[in-house]
Amino acid sequence: MARRPPLVRRRAPARLLVATLAAALAALPLVAPPAAAEPPPVHVPPVSAPVVDPFRAPAAPWAPGNRGLEYGTDPGTEVSVTADGVVVFAGTVAGAHHVTVHHADDVRTTYAFLDEVRVVVGQRLHQGDVVGTTQGHLHLGARRGDAYFDPASLFAAQPVAVRLVPFDIPPGLGPGGERSAVTQLVGGALGGMGDALGWVAEGAVDRAAASTAWMQAHGRELLRTAAHYAVPIPVRGAAAALGAARRAYADATRPCTSDDVEVAPPADRRLAIRVGGLGSTSESAAIDDLDLAAVGYEPADVARFSYQGGTTPSAGASYAGIESTPYDRRDSQADLWESGRRLAELIEAAIARSPTVPLDLYAHSQGGLVVRAALVELARRHPDAWFDHLGVVVTLGTPHHGADLATAAMAVNSTAAGGQLLAVGGWLTGLDADAPSAAQLAETSDFIHDLDGQPLPAGVEVRSIAARGDLVVPVPRTVVDGAEQVVVPVDGLTAHDQLPGSTEAGREVALAVGGLPPGCLGFGEALLGHLEGEVVSLGEDTLGSSAWGALAVGGVAPG
Repeated sequence: MARRPPLVRRRAPARLLVATLAAALAALPLVAPPAAAEPPPVHVPPVSAPVVDPFRAPAAPWAPGNRGLEYGTDPGTEVSVTADGVVVFAGTVAGAHHVTVHHADDVRTTYAFLDEVRVVVGQRLHQGDVVGTTQGHLHLGARRGDAYFDPASLFAAQPVAVRLVPFDIPPGLGPGGERSAVTQLVGGALGGMGDALGWVAEGAVDRAAASTAWMQAHGRELLRTAAHYAVPIPVRGAAAALGAARRAYADATRPCTSDDVEVAPPADRRLAIRVGGLGSTSESAAIDDLDLAAVGYEPADVARFSYQGGTTPSAGASYAGIESTPYDRRDSQADLWESGRRLAELIEAAIARSPTVPLDLYAHSQGGLVVRAALVELARRHPDAWFDHLGVVVTLGTPHHGADLATAAMAVNSTAAGGQLLAVGGWLTGLDADAPSAAQLAETSDFIHDLDGQPLPAGVEVRSIAARGDLVVPVPRTVVDGAEQVVVPVDGLTAHDQLPGSTEAGREVALAVGGLPPGCLGFGEALLGHLEGEVVSLGEDTLGSSAWGALAVGGVAPG
């Protein structure tokens, strides 16, 4: 599987178009003839292959049947979208990739059991555009609202009676709803919805094939996870205590800045780009709580990265002319290499506009990994001297070596029952356990493994700030080779989200911008911070290992 997906051109912002249309409408006469209704789209088959298993409506929503059409395609066959539409789902369910497209006639078509996906959520497609290639047979589903129907009716020359097949589990809205709908379509294709989870004994052969495909894609990560959890907790605890003591001694003996030193704002102008974390949107991100005005930045010189590319619409005037796009929670769950590439392009654009002004980067949580992926991409494009344009890089609560909770989620998601439990959690949180970045955040993911092999560019000053009581990203996970780690006394259940806006983190940022060492810590205080983080990490690993063992009896392959 390619780790860096191909460049996909995104939709241009709609705000200018809306304003233009509004102005045009205002100039029209008050009375105008009604416009003719736009005809519904004409659908065409997605492949040139025979149908080997037609639509078979189940006797009841939970009974066996075939909720779509199965085409006798060979592996590697290109699959085209049946009509113009927008991608609303592109992810993994039951061990294979699937894509769902929403069309103007309110039909959603799903292209199931793909080997390669060539589209991303939010991408606008035209009839005939390729959505991906097949693993083997293609399964096509079509639904309106909360019901599937025979996709063959889309291609009929004359109107046909459409029998709707309602869901046994209403899918709901948003990413979780799309995943639920695909799960139930796939469940029917693999032998029927024999139980509420969509897995029945008569589909055992197909489930085994899906499990094999899943293992091919995630086998290395799963083996790393097994090795990670195989180390006995007492052994890990002893190593963790020694590591905490070593890091505490280093913190207590390094050059530092005492609390009574006042930090003056930078004398010269500086640019700053913020990067939000997982689940952030263009309107809301914890990194926005970092008070850069207090550090000395002018509002015009500050922008936030958009996971859709460019900046968010709130960017300061210094970024005028650079692409500006909103983004939602789904966009923040995209592949981190792709997000890093987009951030690299924004950094290049900002530096090209103001080549003599230092550019600083501030990232929270997952955002710090996006920054590191961007640095990898920039190192590929530019010589070492180019990085003189960058000032400081500060990450806050970033899982530089992966997050314990994400590792546990990856392990749980590798089981049939666990995958269903996480899907339910996704309905509640809007975070998709099968989304690319969710899996990449695990300590044992290919992404973290590959990123660990990429050193920070020479000459780039990186500081990693950790919250002592962070339950989402414990202190030991924030360490990264080549960066200065700072642990600040921020505790509580919400320490992870409170960190960027905390007074302690704000001072450490000011020290970094001022070119001063981190604040001073005694050995005892430093040891407390590191030990607290190690205890949290060990506790989460224990829970993750136990949950994985309890759920693994249901078999491997996400549900």
